[in-house]
Amino acid sequence: MDGERNMKKAKKKGELFDINKLPAKEGILFFGVSIGNIDKAQSAKKCFEYIDKNLIKKIQKPIVGANFVYGDNLYLYSNEKSSKLKNKHQILVERHKNSMLNMLNKNKWYIQKSFSFITWNQMLLECRNFNVYFDKIKKLYKEDKEFKKYVKEDIKNSGRKFNQNNAMFIVEESLIFYLVIKGKVRLFNEYVQDKQKWILNCYPGKPLYTEIYISQKNPLNLSNPKNKYEDSFYDLEERKLYNFKEIDLESIKLK
Repeated sequence: MDGERNMKKAKKKGELFDINKLPAKEGILFFGVSIGNIDKAQSAKKCFEYIDKNLIKKIQKPIVGANFVYGDNLYLYSNEKSSKLKNKHQILVERHKNSMLNMLNKNKWYIQKSFSFITWNQMLLECRNFNVYFDKIKKLYKEDKEFKKYVKEDIKNSGRKFNQNNAMFIVEESLIFYLVIKGKVRLFNEYVQDKQKWILNCYPGKPLYTEIYISQKNPLNLSNPKNKYEDSFYDLEERKLYNFKEIDLESIKLK
């Protein structure tokens, strides 16, 4: 029995469980790699271990791809000189990708072309009408006090100060992950070849309040019913699946 069914049967709403088996259909494991975590909880070694020691056991058929997206240009929401950030992030991203490829080379049973690596701007280009979506979500942020409250809480939990740059960082990040699981971003994977029936957002840690709020409110009225994980998030560290529709935002602690 998988985590989703367990949650539906749990007496306590929002109780979290691991996933027993991933669907026996083509799918994408989506990894948004944070530049702040790229040498820590999301180092190449850690990312490979999350797959090799946990996720691989949940795959029923070898028709699954892993897409890594680096949040490099998301960090331009900063007062730091952009040319300095570009050089630093380019080195980090290239090193991470090459380290992943080296580990795959050492573990020949993995299908190399099932692993995809792109940068943040590449992903935005794969989202038709991204700026239209972004304008709508920014308008909501200005008008919706609850939305702004959760953005502030996420910034506080990150240890950063509240300002416009940090607010837009959270808003854009949460929006793109929402668009990904709603099927509005093309996740090209040479192995899966656009045949994916499901997409699972994977990250080592808890989701953002903002991610959950956007999913629950669904301000863009998007639906992707073929993706059984369209309102879900998988914590790689604690091995728990969050079903956003089952969560009480006012009571859950995500720090």
